[in-house]
Amino acid sequence: MQKTIEGISVNTFGEVRNQAIVFIHGFPFDHTLWDDVINEFKDEYYCISYDVRGFGKSEVGTAQFTMESYVQDLESVVLGLKLQKPILCGFSMGGYIALRANERESYKALVLANTATNSDNDEAKIKRATGILNIDAKGVEPFVDGFLSVAFSEDFIKKEPLKIKKMKDGIMNFNPLGIKAALLAMISRTDTSESLQMIDIPILLITAESDKVIPKETMEEMASKIKNSTLVSLSKSGHVSMVENLDGFSSAVRKFLKSL
Repeated sequence: MQKTIEGISVNTFGEVRNQAIVFIHGFPFDHTLWDDVINEFKDEYYCISYDVRGFGKSEVGTAQFTMESYVQDLESVVLGLKLQKPILCGFSMGGYIALRANERESYKALVLANTATNSDNDEAKIKRATGILNIDAKGVEPFVDGFLSVAFSEDFIKKEPLKIKKMKDGIMNFNPLGIKAALLAMISRTDTSESLQMIDIPILLITAESDKVIPKETMEEMASKIKNSTLVSLSKSGHVSMVENLDGFSSAVRKFLKSL
């Protein structure tokens, strides 16, 4: 079922009486990134996916976003659906949102895939700022091509060109303002590393052996700072692990959920 909550396009799957899981996609995708994962869990869990503001069918509005405003949108979805202690599952930028959200409210558990707690260093800020300038100068397509070339492993790019083209076509339909606003939101996000030591809810961390965007070493360091965490490293996968290794991703999540 699709509905709009405070300008955010929200999709629900499964029975509302089941444990809720909110899936938060990464940059620069939309909720459809989670479709195959949700198909694995919707019979046992109440699954929610939504388009982060500025992406997919969600409103762009002023296009002046921060990580705080993204978190407020998440909280509006949780409140609007009357969810009680949902599990958050965030990928990449969605992980940034989930980590900051968990500093503000208490959730049942977190699944954090291919993400990090550190804020951007100067090099990363300049890289994102250059991306904004290039979008203005050359359009979105070259930026998207560059991103997708590092977001997936070389093997996946060779084997699944049609899947990648479908993702690219979807991204090309988004408002460029939303993409640029997300880059600015990531530049300005806070560092959530210190709060890791205070997290006392179960956390599953999923990384990938061939992740060029957020190396597995980054998530290994995260895991060492979280007392109640489980780290799973997926082989045969780049950054977008739920797409490249769906079976491994779903198996890790299922095992974690059954342990709660």
